[in-house]
Amino acid sequence: MPCPIQHASQLSGLSSHVIRIWERRYNALSPSRTGTNRRMYCEEAIKRLKLLRVLTENGHRIGGVARLGTVELEELVKKLPASAVAAPEANFETAEHFVEAAIAASKKYDSDTLRRVLLQARRQLGQRGMLHQVICPLIIQIGDSWQHGSLRPSHEHIATAVIRELLLTAVPGSQTAAHAPELVVATPAGELHELGALIVAASARDLGWHVTYLGPNLPVEEISACAIARHAKAVALSVVYPEKCPVIEEKLRRMRDLLPPSMGLIVGGRAAESYRDCVAVAGIQWASCLHGLDEVLLKIQK
Repeated sequence: MPCPIQHASQLSGLSSHVIRIWERRYNALSPSRTGTNRRMYCEEAIKRLKLLRVLTENGHRIGGVARLGTVELEELVKKLPASAVAAPEANFETAEHFVEAAIAASKKYDSDTLRRVLLQARRQLGQRGMLHQVICPLIIQIGDSWQHGSLRPSHEHIATAVIRELLLTAVPGSQTAAHAPELVVATPAGELHELGALIVAASARDLGWHVTYLGPNLPVEEISACAIARHAKAVALSVVYPEKCPVIEEKLRRMRDLLPPSMGLIVGGRAAESYRDCVAVAGIQWASCLHGLDEVLLKIQK
């Protein structure tokens, strides 16, 4: 029996938004319509969506495979490595279950399972839900467990590698508008913790920003040179450690001085709040949590 788009989304592991984009922009499928113009998806359509999801998650561009026949899609999936085709999804009822499964996979050094858990979280909760409810709590729990000795440094490294890979990979079907504002994301020299910056980049993309990601440990002069050359709307710096460091304070002031007055500067990360009072410089927006970052990005974006 044909089903509505909400049910098709659950069965295929794709958001309703992505399904609509693949239909409108790429003619990936043509669902039937009810008398009230509701989309209805048959078994063949669900099958195509599942195949397209697997292919796009493994490097195929949706524009290159959207119009292929179902048999051709199946042949492409068969050519993928066995580890690339997701195993049947586990039953995770809450975000906490995803975090627990991710920690368990990290302890076993099982990067394939960890990757599948996080991809399922993205399909089930959406990009924003995954970032807010799974990735951020997971990073905090891994850090605390490492400090308390219940996780080895190698456990933390394998988790970080998989999270980094996921956050740098575009969500299947997502596209940034040509006129989207640009955000340059980095961490200042001496700040080696990269995951905070990666979360900023992923969140900004999901909100419609074009992101230029420079990575960690870069002099503010280089960050500002890129931002000015790219005519960026704003720069976002992630500061995780240390707190209340005079060297970091000076770098934040210097960053603001180097940027044009019209260009926004966002400072976020676990240590950001410790600098809010001591860096009394106009023109800096502070974001101590992901929800706060979203608010700042939406405000600047207008």
